[in-house]
Amino acid sequence: MQVAGLWGALLAAISALVTLRLGLLLGAAAVELARRRRDPWPLDAALPRASVIVPAFNEERVLEGTVASLLACDHPDLEIVVVDDGSTDGTAALARALAARYPRVRAVIQAENRGKSAALNAGIAASTGPHVVTVDADTLLHRAALTRLCAPLTRPGVDAVASNVKVGNRLRWLNIWQSLEYVVGLNLHRRGQAALGCITTIPGAACAFRREALADVGGFSSDTVVEDTDLTLALLEAGKRIVFQPAALAYTESPDTVAGLFRQRMRWARGYLQCLWKHRRSFFRPGVLGWFGMPDLLFVNLLVYALVPLSVPGVLVVFDGVGWTAFGWALVGVFGTELVLAAGAYLVDGEDLRELPQVPLRQLVWPWFLLAVFVVVVARLAAGGAQGWGKPARRGVLAEAGKAGRTGVVR
Repeated sequence: MQVAGLWGALLAAISALVTLRLGLLLGAAAVELARRRRDPWPLDAALPRASVIVPAFNEERVLEGTVASLLACDHPDLEIVVVDDGSTDGTAALARALAARYPRVRAVIQAENRGKSAALNAGIAASTGPHVVTVDADTLLHRAALTRLCAPLTRPGVDAVASNVKVGNRLRWLNIWQSLEYVVGLNLHRRGQAALGCITTIPGAACAFRREALADVGGFSSDTVVEDTDLTLALLEAGKRIVFQPAALAYTESPDTVAGLFRQRMRWARGYLQCLWKHRRSFFRPGVLGWFGMPDLLFVNLLVYALVPLSVPGVLVVFDGVGWTAFGWALVGVFGTELVLAAGAYLVDGEDLRELPQVPLRQLVWPWFLLAVFVVVVARLAAGGAQGWGKPARRGVLAEAGKAGRTGVVR
């Protein structure tokens, strides 16, 4: 009985912690949503040149579609710098061909594979605009995305802008599950962080910076394998202001196989752990980064993996004590809450509500999948294994849409 009481108390503590975090983020997200409806970052000044950096490693299948979507954007002054990072396929030749075909495109060819951060820094060094935009080679931008992404940078004190990244290839259940994560988790989460003034990851798929802000922190670092989060934390530590622009829509090609998704999430999990260690002093910084940003990163990328298996005995204890009926209603409450949150996030973002029936099954499976990723990453870290770009194979379904002049969700 005493043991059962301890497990029940642990489950209650876990539930309280998760509810407290969720309540804080939802409240903050509601504040940010109301704020952006009053001030949706309108373009109130002429936009200077935007230098778009596209790092590419073995991206022959998707690069042309990305460049086509960038060239179709309505930004008035645009240069595109494609950086080939020692690819072993035809990416370098394609980059040169695109540069020869389009005056606004330049190609930077690196003979050796030096990593994504080095490729980004090489592109920044070769560019000229005061606004620097980074776009992944598998990402398509809405026609107005660059203008909307750069508009906040015309405001005094804004140093970096996060875009609204969506899964573009929703061809099967695995992609839809990732779409749910992006819309409900990432974008809703980012709205809350924006209201608190502590966005901890500017999505590398599409984001914008003042050039001087990048220079102040030394550009992208190669210390971790999640260069976007690493740079974001460096900017926050330097006192830079980061905002979220939900109207800047970017569509990324998500992994469509479990193996590809596993590789991607291994890189992310490893990188977040590296960032937590590298920026550990920020836990003790006064202000929102110390009291919310870093603890939230720790919770989402470390503590939550311990809570998943720890919660199971507590659930079993509760089931044993209350019986099938009460336990069933509790599950209905949990999954009902998830559905309501997902529906709200999808309505706010104008997404297809037909994806919502995937929520319950995903909620059962997804935490265990991420736990498996985390366990493998920790084991490999302990063994000293290296981690490269860690990107999944591209199918090119979005790229074909981009070359055809279409940007958005492919179903």
